[in-house]
Amino acid sequence: MVLGNFSALRSAFSNRNYAIYMSGNILSLVGYWMQRLAVGWLTWETSHSEFWVGAVAFAEICPLIVVGPLFGVWADRFDRKSLAILIQALSCVQALVLFAVIQLDVLSIGLLFGLTLVEGMIQASYQPVRLAIIPNLVDKKDLIAAAAFTAVSFNVARFAGPAIAGVVITLSSPAWAVLFNALSYLLIISAWYFIHLPPIVPVLKPKQSLLGDMKEGARYVLDRPALFSMFLLLTIIALFARPLTYLLSAFVGAVYMAGPETLALFTSSVGIGAVLAGLKLTMNGQTRGLIREILLTTLITLVSLIWFASTDNKWLATFLIFCFGYSITICTVASQTLVQTSVDDEMRGRVLSLWVAFTRGAPALGVLVIGWFANRYGLMWPNIAAALLCLCGLLLMVGQRRAMRRFFEDREI
Repeated sequence: MVLGNFSALRSAFSNRNYAIYMSGNILSLVGYWMQRLAVGWLTWETSHSEFWVGAVAFAEICPLIVVGPLFGVWADRFDRKSLAILIQALSCVQALVLFAVIQLDVLSIGLLFGLTLVEGMIQASYQPVRLAIIPNLVDKKDLIAAAAFTAVSFNVARFAGPAIAGVVITLSSPAWAVLFNALSYLLIISAWYFIHLPPIVPVLKPKQSLLGDMKEGARYVLDRPALFSMFLLLTIIALFARPLTYLLSAFVGAVYMAGPETLALFTSSVGIGAVLAGLKLTMNGQTRGLIREILLTTLITLVSLIWFASTDNKWLATFLIFCFGYSITICTVASQTLVQTSVDDEMRGRVLSLWVAFTRGAPALGVLVIGWFANRYGLMWPNIAAALLCLCGLLLMVGQRRAMRRFFEDREI
């Protein structure tokens, strides 16, 4: 891994629009993760029920499957910058309402579930817009570095946000972590007014129904075997491999008989691996060789998953979960970047909304399936079986590798 060449990252930040966007987006992401931790704590504090903890988490994830594809169409029909500002303004309002409810001491578990469902719908609507607009912020040659650094910032915020929120909640209350999130949205909304996008952003005129446009996006993927193979592989990985990160607390309790310090060790190891993976792709800055990289890191992901599920050595498990975080991030970010650089702009919102629905929504189903089998057969065998199912997807992609190189890597960027 070479971590000394920052030329690709410097080139990405030479794009004025991207530099302004990231300056606001990083703080917004920190605020988002602060609110997520605060909501998790409030759920337990309000209900003391494992069911409600799972239900509130599901309320946040489920809208990705339903709402995301709808806004993928709108990201192709309307001005993406205006959509982003509108959605982030709604996120700000949702956070302010939650802050007020907490401060007025009228919060109930039903109200928290409802507000989280609203927040989940808002975030689901923002994901396809966010992904579709990134190529409009940078020159095409800088897209890989920009997409990879966006992933780095997401993973840094994923651990910085909860760490800050933990201090805030300890010293005051969850309400102030939620308020920080609301204020962070004001920063990114302000940043948008300094971002000037070309007038081509609204790329799709409403010629047919929303359902017709959604079907057109699906046909676009199905008519391109290389693109479909990439979607299929990442969906399988999201369904059967990514649930491991949701099951870490179960491994800590059932396998290692340990507490939150071991969970923090495993979670931090995943995050460090993810950040290093994002940095590596940021400094790479090109598409050539990414198919080979995806194939290799998918294999590493599966090996580390099987080995992690089979060992009871904590320090070996820490190393393996680090490898898992590194390899699955390389696979996910590299494949998403290849899709970004190969999709026609008039189809970008719809295709990427399907990408979000399948790759971000699938772990919610996967963790339910694997968790059900784990209750009956223990954690090891269901996770090994899940890794073997992922291997089938990898073998499919190996068979398509030449077609995928022609489709993804041989295009001029």
